[in-house]
Amino acid sequence: MAEQHDRSGERQAGERSPRSRGWRLRAEQAYGDLPAEPSWTLSASEIGAYAFCPQAWFLQRCRVPVTAETESRRQAGSRMHREIGRQTDLVLAAGALASVLAIAIALVLLLLAIVVFRGLA
Repeated sequence: MAEQHDRSGERQAGERSPRSRGWRLRAEQAYGDLPAEPSWTLSASEIGAYAFCPQAWFLQRCRVPVTAETESRRQAGSRMHREIGRQTDLVLAAGALASVLAIAIALVLLLLAIVVFRGLA
Protein backbone atom coordinates (compact mmCIF):
# COMPACT_ATOMS: atom_id res chain seq x y z
CA MET A 1 0.00 0.00 0.00
CA ALA A 2 1.25 3.52 -0.76
CA GLU A 3 2.45 5.81 1.98
CA GLN A 4 0.91 9.16 2.92
CA HIS A 5 2.32 12.40 4.25
CA ASP A 6 0.67 14.50 6.91
CA ARG A 7 1.01 18.30 6.82
CA SER A 8 4.50 18.06 8.30
CA GLY A 9 5.61 15.87 5.39
CA GLU A 10 5.72 12.62 7.37
CA ARG A 11 4.42 9.60 5.47
CA GLN A 12 1.37 7.75 6.71
CA ALA A 13 0.40 4.24 5.57
CA GLY A 14 -2.18 4.05 2.79
CA GLU A 15 -1.78 7.52 1.26
CA ARG A 16 -0.27 8.16 -2.16
CA SER A 17 2.65 10.55 -2.48
CA PRO A 18 1.68 13.86 -4.10
CA ARG A 19 3.01 14.55 -7.59
CA SER A 20 4.99 17.50 -6.28
CA ARG A 21 7.07 15.36 -3.89
CA GLY A 22 9.95 15.05 -6.37
CA TRP A 23 10.09 18.82 -6.80
CA ARG A 24 10.18 19.27 -3.03
CA LEU A 25 13.01 16.76 -2.65
CA ARG A 26 15.10 18.43 -5.37
CA ALA A 27 14.42 21.89 -3.92
CA GLU A 28 15.32 20.71 -0.40
CA GLN A 29 18.56 19.24 -1.71
CA ALA A 30 19.41 22.61 -3.25
CA TYR A 31 18.06 24.97 -0.54
CA GLY A 32 17.65 22.95 2.66
CA ASP A 33 14.37 22.45 4.50
CA LEU A 34 11.39 24.21 2.95
CA PRO A 35 8.51 25.61 4.97
CA ALA A 36 5.39 23.49 5.24
CA GLU A 37 2.60 24.23 2.77
CA PRO A 38 1.48 27.70 3.88
CA SER A 39 -2.25 27.13 3.51
CA TRP A 40 -4.79 24.61 2.30
CA THR A 41 -6.63 27.47 0.58
CA LEU A 42 -5.76 28.35 -3.01
CA SER A 43 -6.53 31.61 -4.77
CA ALA A 44 -7.79 31.77 -8.35
CA SER A 45 -4.41 33.12 -9.48
CA GLU A 46 -2.64 30.18 -7.79
CA ILE A 47 -4.91 27.76 -9.64
CA GLY A 48 -4.07 29.55 -12.89
CA ALA A 49 -0.36 29.42 -12.08
CA TYR A 50 -0.65 25.69 -11.33
CA ALA A 51 -2.48 25.07 -14.62
CA PHE A 52 0.32 26.90 -16.47
CA CYS A 53 3.24 25.14 -14.72
CA PRO A 54 2.74 22.95 -11.63
CA GLN A 55 6.44 22.87 -10.81
CA ALA A 56 6.84 26.67 -10.86
CA TRP A 57 3.66 27.01 -8.74
CA PHE A 58 5.01 24.52 -6.19
CA LEU A 59 8.40 26.19 -5.90
CA GLN A 60 6.79 29.61 -5.52
CA ARG A 61 4.36 28.29 -2.91
CA CYS A 62 7.27 26.87 -0.89
CA ARG A 63 9.03 30.23 -1.18
CA VAL A 64 12.15 28.75 -2.74
CA PRO A 65 14.71 31.57 -2.99
CA VAL A 66 15.18 33.05 -6.47
CA THR A 67 18.77 33.35 -7.66
CA ALA A 68 20.05 34.69 -10.98
CA GLU A 69 20.40 31.09 -12.20
CA THR A 70 16.91 30.03 -11.14
CA GLU A 71 15.42 33.21 -12.63
CA SER A 72 17.20 32.46 -15.91
CA ARG A 73 15.83 28.90 -15.86
CA ARG A 74 12.34 30.19 -15.05
CA GLN A 75 12.45 32.59 -18.00
CA ALA A 76 13.68 29.80 -20.29
CA GLY A 77 10.81 27.60 -19.05
CA SER A 78 8.31 30.41 -19.68
CA ARG A 79 9.64 30.81 -23.23
CA MET A 80 9.28 27.06 -23.77
CA HIS A 81 5.70 27.11 -22.43
CA ARG A 82 4.84 29.98 -24.81
CA GLU A 83 6.36 28.12 -27.77
CA ILE A 84 4.41 24.98 -26.91
CA GLY A 85 1.27 27.13 -26.65
CA ARG A 86 1.91 28.65 -30.09
CA GLN A 87 2.41 25.20 -31.60
CA THR A 88 -0.79 23.98 -29.95
CA ASP A 89 -2.69 26.97 -31.33
CA LEU A 90 -1.38 26.19 -34.84
CA VAL A 91 -2.46 22.55 -34.56
CA LEU A 92 -5.94 23.60 -33.37
CA ALA A 93 -6.24 26.15 -36.19
CA ALA A 94 -5.18 23.53 -38.75
CA GLY A 95 -7.78 21.13 -37.36
CA ALA A 96 -10.50 23.77 -37.61
CA LEU A 97 -9.46 24.60 -41.18
CA ALA A 98 -9.51 20.90 -42.08
CA SER A 99 -13.06 20.63 -40.71
CA VAL A 100 -14.24 23.66 -42.68
CA LEU A 101 -12.65 22.32 -45.86
CA ALA A 102 -14.22 18.89 -45.35
CA ILE A 103 -17.66 20.47 -44.98
CA ALA A 104 -17.09 22.63 -48.08
CA ILE A 105 -16.02 19.60 -50.12
CA ALA A 106 -19.07 17.66 -48.92
CA LEU A 107 -21.36 20.54 -49.96
CA VAL A 108 -19.72 20.79 -53.42
CA LEU A 109 -20.09 17.03 -53.91
CA LEU A 110 -23.74 17.22 -52.84
CA LEU A 111 -24.42 20.06 -55.29
CA LEU A 112 -22.62 18.15 -58.04
CA ALA A 113 -24.71 15.06 -57.31
CA ILE A 114 -27.90 17.13 -57.49
CA VAL A 115 -26.86 18.67 -60.83
CA VAL A 116 -25.94 15.25 -62.28
CA PHE A 117 -29.16 13.66 -60.99
CA ARG A 118 -31.32 16.45 -62.49
CA GLY A 119 -29.41 16.19 -65.77
CA LEU A 120 -30.16 12.45 -66.01
CA ALA A 121 -33.83 12.80 -65.14
